[in-house]
Amino acid sequence: MPDHDELLALLDLDCPWPGHLVGGQPPASMLDKVYGGQLLAQALVAMTRTVDLDRRAHAVQGTFFHPGNHVDALHYDVEKLRDGRSFSVRSVVASQDSRELLRATASFQVPEPGLAHSPAAPPAPPPDDLPSLADVIRDHSELDDAPWRREWPGVDVRYVDALLDSPDPTGPGRQQVWMKVRRTLPDDPVLHHQVLTYLSDLTLVNASLVPHGILVGAPELPRATLNHTVWLHEDVRADEWFLVDQTSPWAGGARGFSRAEVFQDGRHVASYAQEGLIRPRGDLRKRLLGDEADAS
Repeated sequence: MPDHDELLALLDLDCPWPGHLVGGQPPASMLDKVYGGQLLAQALVAMTRTVDLDRRAHAVQGTFFHPGNHVDALHYDVEKLRDGRSFSVRSVVASQDSRELLRATASFQVPEPGLAHSPAAPPAPPPDDLPSLADVIRDHSELDDAPWRREWPGVDVRYVDALLDSPDPTGPGRQQVWMKVRRTLPDDPVLHHQVLTYLSDLTLVNASLVPHGILVGAPELPRATLNHTVWLHEDVRADEWFLVDQTSPWAGGARGFSRAEVFQDGRHVASYAQEGLIRPRGDLRKRLLGDEADAS
């Protein structure tokens, strides 16, 4: 996956003609398909390129159809759905070699004053001494943590508690994660929202796995994002620590539903929601599903 400069390059799409943009690929990845956060972030970049500069994205929603590969170029075709006095709406189709991967929409608004309220940030220990994603994999699984350290060189992710030692499928899953990119980004609030969108797909499915004591990256657990929404409430700096308080109130039918509230400096800056496909295989499937594993 990309380092700092490569991430910025991923979000700098080429525009060979109006409404059609082309996205690049990371130079290497251990993932067998294009990361969903990359597709959604590039889709947001493409849609942003077609609205007036006074309008800021406040919501982006995507539905995923097919996985993408790491070889062919990614094409984004944008349609203008509405341009009003205050709001603009865009849709985009992301495709690769004429195969549709994603359809997304985004809404943009001219900033204006209005009623305001938001929740207080939940308590959480500071991130600097907490374990990283690779540390959690090392401490809670038999997986080699080295590939995970190489996969995300430009991103720092810290887990408040992995919560894998006492699974409880009768209760909702909850997991808190601190996150930021490692190097300073340009002072462009639009870019920071695009990077936040890129990162939003990184850990959210974990909340659906916590009640079952499963670690993300388990080899018998193929998973994929089905649909994903990001609401952008306030400005955020993606190069400074922000807390992702992620929960999963429900899972069933091979799907897990997760949502998150995102906080920075005590401010509620964003919200996420996601439905993911979770299909355990082999011995893991038998352990989790019991008799149902043989019936399906």
